[in-house]
Amino acid sequence: MHVIEWIVRGVGMIAAAVMLVWFIMPMPLRVVNVGNIAGIVLCVWVFVMCCKPLQSLLRRLFSHGFALVLYRVVNGVFIAFLVYGLIATVLMVAAANAQPEQGATALVLGAGVHPDGEPSSILRGRIRTAEKYLGENPESKAVLSGGKGYDEPLSEASCMYRVMTEDGVDGSRLYLEEKSTNTTENFRYSEEVIRENGLNQDITVVTDGFHQLRARIIYWQQGYQGRIGAMSVPTRLDMVPTYVVREWFAFPAQLFLRK
Repeated sequence: MHVIEWIVRGVGMIAAAVMLVWFIMPMPLRVVNVGNIAGIVLCVWVFVMCCKPLQSLLRRLFSHGFALVLYRVVNGVFIAFLVYGLIATVLMVAAANAQPEQGATALVLGAGVHPDGEPSSILRGRIRTAEKYLGENPESKAVLSGGKGYDEPLSEASCMYRVMTEDGVDGSRLYLEEKSTNTTENFRYSEEVIRENGLNQDITVVTDGFHQLRARIIYWQQGYQGRIGAMSVPTRLDMVPTYVVREWFAFPAQLFLRK
């Protein structure tokens, strides 16, 4: 049993160290958010709990009275957060791999536009994935959803329209929704476009894989009548953990704070 314990601790320390580096990697690219900050804290905690000398030191420092209670509460919170995160990640993977609805209306969720009017790497990925879906489903139309941010020269929907038509997509298949400022509004205002233009109410959501589960939650919250599928954009490998953990925080906010 002693050998098994050391193996488990060793594997835990190595995994925590690797993930710590993975969460730090986006920071030089100025990607700093609750995802990689929380991920770094979580990795440090796992490393300390798996490193027996460090764990023993903490136990000695927090061995009496209120300090002991605080130590146990903090450990309990970390364990609960890790379990929740693992469950959420499994659900995210399932949503990201849901089959797209064939012949449905593609709902393309917007992302950032650079000051020169060019799509960000995330938005470009969504554009390419939408073009693939429309190419495979010639009867389908697409709603391009995204308003104009304060630092954007044009709306995200207009940017997508320009790039897709330049790539040869027939503009008559593309409908613009330019009022939304977040994912909830993406769905709300896109539903109006779908209804007003008599488009297929079955939708295929085009967005990054890590975003698909929250998109489904919003879909259900807003009482859509049609079926929903997914066309997921591959996320840059160095960004995956950061965006996944960020979504861990977004789910409760979406479920309990937003209507």
